[in-house]
Amino acid sequence: MAAEASKSAPPLPLLDGSTRTYGGSFAQLWLTALDWIEPYYDSEHLRATVTWMLRLDPDAPEPLLFAALTHDIERAYPGGTQPDKANGLWDDVEYNTRHMRRSARIVSDWLESHAASEQFIERVAAPILEHEFGGSAHGDLIQAADSISFLDVDAHLAGRWVLNGETTIEYARTKLDWMYERIRLQRARPLARPVYESALRTLERDVGQGRAS
Repeated sequence: MAAEASKSAPPLPLLDGSTRTYGGSFAQLWLTALDWIEPYYDSEHLRATVTWMLRLDPDAPEPLLFAALTHDIERAYPGGTQPDKANGLWDDVEYNTRHMRRSARIVSDWLESHAASEQFIERVAAPILEHEFGGSAHGDLIQAADSISFLDVDAHLAGRWVLNGETTIEYARTKLDWMYERIRLQRARPLARPVYESALRTLERDVGQGRAS
């Protein structure tokens, strides 16, 4: 990737609150990737993951930011598997491992097709392969950002699962519990706690209003 971004370059979407500069090659990949993820039904969650990552680490490296932006993209492609919502098996290791590996492969192929360097691709794929369970320092960071982002923007999604009959409200609560409790990065927990509590209230409100109507 280019070592420095042009001082006159316009700020990058989602990264425009940062005082950092970004490499020119990264900037072009970033803008193209924003268009790539847009049709994904949960693209708001991907964008929010970037926002929370920068709150947790304003100096997060470019490959880690790119991983945050794309970590769930496999769900936008047919042929993948789905979590067992009916039984609330959110922490299923086999399913989550398949999910992480498929996303890492799709993102790696996309980056290769856009002439990204092999080193950059490897540094993007590694945290994607850890975003559900953490592990390394970067893995724990993306897991925390992913968790808080889900609690921040996807409580409504969990409510729709209940109202559509895909799972019970008890299991939807369990999903929110897991997204909070799995956070390995201890300094992220004070940020996550009020977001988690708000998500629980949103779930209860959405399901209650949906059933009443």
